[in-house]
Amino acid sequence: MKHYILAAALGLAASPALAGLEICNNAGHSLSLAIGYSSEGEWVSEGWWNIPAAECKTLVSGDLKKRYYYYRANASGEAFASGDYSFCTTTQVFTIHGDSNCGARGYDTQGFRKLDTGETATHFTLTLNAAGSNPAPATQTPAAPSGSTPGTYGEPYTDNVILQECHSEGGRECSFHAGGTKFFVRDDGRTPQFVFSVMEALDIGSPLTVEGDLEAIYDRTADVVLRNVTVRPWTQHDGLLGKLQGHWYAEDDPNAQFTVLGAERENTYDGAYSGRDYLSVSEWCRDFEGGGPYLYAREEETGEDYCYVIDYVDHLELVLMYLPRGNILRYRKLD
Repeated sequence: MKHYILAAALGLAASPALAGLEICNNAGHSLSLAIGYSSEGEWVSEGWWNIPAAECKTLVSGDLKKRYYYYRANASGEAFASGDYSFCTTTQVFTIHGDSNCGARGYDTQGFRKLDTGETATHFTLTLNAAGSNPAPATQTPAAPSGSTPGTYGEPYTDNVILQECHSEGGRECSFHAGGTKFFVRDDGRTPQFVFSVMEALDIGSPLTVEGDLEAIYDRTADVVLRNVTVRPWTQHDGLLGKLQGHWYAEDDPNAQFTVLGAERENTYDGAYSGRDYLSVSEWCRDFEGGGPYLYAREEETGEDYCYVIDYVDHLELVLMYLPRGNILRYRKLD
């Protein structure tokens, strides 16, 4: 399995020849590109542009009017560059308005990466590079079992997630988190055994890409049937969540404490349990975008959610800014 490096170069000269969003393919083989963006209050996705190796194409013409775009690159039908932002796609050329209910509308749901072109840029060039090789263990990339096709048990579902835990008490079960929702996959004969074997061999908090069907959605949890699971490379956001692991106390009130394990935060006050939150780290949180990274927390019982800017974190100190009020919250690590 090859590991891919993405390089972005911002064009500084303002001229008609340098205007728009340009994608250059330095991966050594042909790529298919799709983009997503906001237009007049709704999300739009478009694709596919086929870009041969060593060539560039302009996907958005004219001076850029937006700072943020989202993109996905496929190679031979498989994800080359994907991310945590979901848009609707099809296998054919498409322009799709709206990013929700993709399956019900006859579309696929696929992950896109966020691209920040800067506050004032009129031109941006993104170069997609391939570098090196690092074969993954065979148990991490098995083929999906025959007969298991997308949509068999619900809307097809693919996402980048954080592993929470696996256990066998009362039946084999694993859970993972994505975007403030906790997902459960159970050993009821529909999910292949290798999926559980891969997840059971990993540490809590490991970053994964899962593929399967979304069987049921509840207030803050969901049930899925998986076809495949792979270990994905750590991102900057995964690394920040990793630094949050452990037991913390508030500097202004040491009785206020919390413990982060995986993508869950258990809160206590004076030793008494006070609630649990589901966490995610990204470059946006509700209506806040830019100026991150952000920590999103969703309360397990009530569904109330919170946004924080991660101002600083290391092995001993954590500084958060609570939004929208801007309160600075300082914590120290106990372990």
